[in-house]
Parts: sequence; C-alpha cells; structure tokens
Amino acid sequence: MDDLDATARKHIASPTLEDSGERLERGSLADRARAAVLGLIDEQGLSAGDPLPATGALAERFGVSRTVVREALSALAALGIIEVSNGRSAAVRELDPSLVRFYLSRAIRESRDDGFTTLMDLRGPLEVRAARRAAERFASADGRSDDAGRSAADGHVVETAPGRERLTELRNRLDAALADSALYPQLDLQLHQEIALLSGNRALHGLLEAVSVPLFHAMQEVRAARDLQGLVGAEHVDHLRIIDAILAGDPDAASAAMEHHMRAVEAFTVTP
Repeated sequence: MDDLDATARKHIASPTLEDSGERLERGSLADRARAAVLGLIDEQGLSAGDPLPATGALAERFGVSRTVVREALSALAALGIIEVSNGRSAAVRELDPSLVRFYLSRAIRESRDDGFTTLMDLRGPLEVRAARRAAERFASADGRSDDAGRSAADGHVVETAPGRERLTELRNRLDAALADSALYPQLDLQLHQEIALLSGNRALHGLLEAVSVPLFHAMQEVRAARDLQGLVGAEHVDHLRIIDAILAGDPDAASAAMEHHMRAVEAFTVTP
C-alpha cells in the first residue's frame, strides 16, 4: 500500500468502532470518504480540470462501497470543489473563493474574542507581508533596464507598470476623498486589496480578499468613530507612507509603515 492509500485509509478508518463499539453509520462513512477524496486531491496536487480516479477505483482504494463514494463526490460537488458529469470521472473545479470567504466571515463573527480583534489577528501579519512583497517586486522591476517594468522575483514574469499606475491613481483619489466619509472607506479597502494583488502571492491575496466584507464594515465603523472624535487624517498619513514606500521599492519601509498602520487602527478602536 503506498503512502496515498495509507492517508486515504486513515480518513476512512473509524476510531469509534474500536474505542466505543458504536456502529458506523452510512453518513459518517460518507463524511470520511469525502475527507479522503480531499486528501487525495491535496496529496496528488490535482488542479482545476484534473480528473479523479473512477468511482470504482476510489471505492477499492478506500475500502468502501461505490454508493458511499458517490455520496462523498456529490457532497464535494455541492460545495463546488469538484464537478461530476455523466459518463466521465469527476474532475477538480476552479478554486471558489466564496467558500473561504464564508468560512472566515463566520469564524470572525462567532469568535470568542470580539470580531474586530479576531479580524486584526488574522489581517495584521498578512497585510505587513503583502506590503513587503509588493515593494520587493517594484524594487526588482526598477533594477531592470527594459521599459516593460517586468519582475521575475517570484519566478514569474510580471508586469509592474500597470500596478504602479493603479497605486498612483489610488493615492490621488484617497487625497481627494479624505473628507468624504462614505467614499474614503471604499478606497481604503480598495487600497489594501490592491497591495495584496501587487504582492504577487495568490494565496495571500485570496485570504485578504476573503475577509473583505467584515473588513469593510470595520473600516466604516472606524471612520464613523474618527468623524465623531475629530480625528480624521492620521489614517490617511499612514496610507500615503505605505504607498510611497511601495512605489519607491523599499520593502523595509513598506512593511514598517503597514505594521504601524495596523497597530494604530487596532489601538484606535479600543481608545475610550
């Protein structure tokens, strides 16, 4: 039995049979089969469009019936992880960010701490890393002599000139919208999403994108509190420092400015 079979069977094996003597119900077995299929996708590094083994092959691999495997595949199809077509093996689907978004939004909402603290615990380190990576990519592009502004720092050829234009435009729009309590939080969110995109890290960008709904609500609440206390402006200075450091290709300054901004936002919300 290869390592993958061992991993799959680990999901199927029921410790409750030995530990408690309880009969394994079909639903429970199907749940374990579903977990085993997920493990198979992960272990084999399957990507969108890649086929899974046939139902019979999965049943034999996992040591369960074809019916159990079909139930597991149907559940994964309902979640948007795979797609099942008549006459063909199930195949992996494109990543669906709504699944991660739903999970993280619910986890933040139901956290033991207040939702904002949980959000900042998750968001803070990712934002700092995103700012550093974005600045590194600009620095790498600036070090090349070609006019395209290409960066190969992460192993891919990436156009940075359009990102520079978008970031510069956002800087100007934030400047003009500082007094607009409705528009500024929207641009604030757009800025942080743009920085995550410029990081070139798809997973990092996806995680920050997944918390965009609770993040936007938090930005609106913080802005409302700043309006009431007459403290509008400090966050804008932070934004400009972050943008300027990224555009200058200064990773240390960019990450330091973002870390200062994250701490300032969190500290502001707990100030009486």
